[in-house]
Amino acid sequence: MVYNKTLKREIPVGWDDTNLFRIARYFNGLPIKKYRATGDDYLPVIKIREMNDGINSNTEKARIDIPREAIIDDGDILFSWSATLDVKIWSQGKGVLNQHIFKVTSDKYPKSFYYYELRNYLQHFKMMADLRKTTMGHITLDHLKQAYICLPPILLIEQLNRMIEPLFDKQLFLEKENRSLIKLRDWLLPMLMNGQIAIK
Repeated sequence: MVYNKTLKREIPVGWDDTNLFRIARYFNGLPIKKYRATGDDYLPVIKIREMNDGINSNTEKARIDIPREAIIDDGDILFSWSATLDVKIWSQGKGVLNQHIFKVTSDKYPKSFYYYELRNYLQHFKMMADLRKTTMGHITLDHLKQAYICLPPILLIEQLNRMIEPLFDKQLFLEKENRSLIKLRDWLLPMLMNGQIAIK
């Protein structure tokens, strides 16, 4: 172990320090008012409500000719940086990202690394928002630049990712399966209740 002046603690020899801004790219969603759907072809708009509660009949609709970087799909990492601070793996198909949510990606580091580093820092971000005593706490790119973390060697990160990636895939599959079962339940239950169908 060796003392790291930036982190103000000991870290393993050969490890380094960095910050959350350097390990990933953060694309902020778009103001959807400019891209509202006018026809039958549309994509659901993913706001903080949809990020937490899922897509429903009240979800806004956006045009499909929206900038490609604003489109999200299963497995993407979403970070809501305003009001409700949270980090989630998206699992509800294609959608358009609304402002106040970052889509987090990286060309260098695997998804598991920046996902867990963001999750690990989340409580600290919430504490920062509470200390500002505003009605809507939010995290800026400057906060990400000041969020210092310990950086293992890339080979170690990739080795860990090979163990975690199958778990990510399984979690995504199970979440999608659960949503399908919930839809089936919600469709069948009213018919069972009013006697339209019966179970032998």
